[in-house]
Amino acid sequence: MDPDSPEPSGGLKIPKLPDLKIPKLAVDRRKALTAAGVAVAAIAVLLVGGVLAMSYTEGQQVAAFESHVAASEADIFLVYDKISAHIRTPTNDLSVAECDAHARELAAIARYGRDVTAYHRQIVAADAVPEAYAGAQSAYVRALDNLNRAFTLWSSAAGAYEMHDYFAANRNIGEADSAWRAYAAAITDYDRELRAAEEGAEVPPA
Repeated sequence: MDPDSPEPSGGLKIPKLPDLKIPKLAVDRRKALTAAGVAVAAIAVLLVGGVLAMSYTEGQQVAAFESHVAASEADIFLVYDKISAHIRTPTNDLSVAECDAHARELAAIARYGRDVTAYHRQIVAADAVPEAYAGAQSAYVRALDNLNRAFTLWSSAAGAYEMHDYFAANRNIGEADSAWRAYAAAITDYDRELRAAEEGAEVPPA
């Protein structure tokens, strides 16, 4: 005791403060493990749910893309069937008036084909597709661009014929054939890319 501190009067003694002990948190181990298990299960459900939702969304995207391509091919087949039959029609025995009518009909079919390909290109290019299908989408859009150019050139050839510019008409027909071959090559690329995406494999070399 400090000698300078006064003695308590009446012989009273200052009681000692009891030793303070920090209470230990009593945690039931089984409850803790159960809570941890529930948390892990909840996280797993969220993860699985997210994967399933993503898979469903990607499936919907692929279905929409393939549906748009199928509609495009159906329309293109009808137009190309008409224009190819028209181009194969012999004109040697036609009169001048019949040749003119033949050229006007070719121009009308080609303009329609150009509009059809432009319409389908806009739809297919706007499709949201999974990354694995991006190559197939790009190839098909390129195919439509080439086919649109072919129809445009066939239309120009018909217009040149009507103007009696036969050199330009033949030149445009030749360029249209080249654009058609580029279309066919792009369709081959599309088929290869699509097959790789469906199989989940690397795209084989062209």
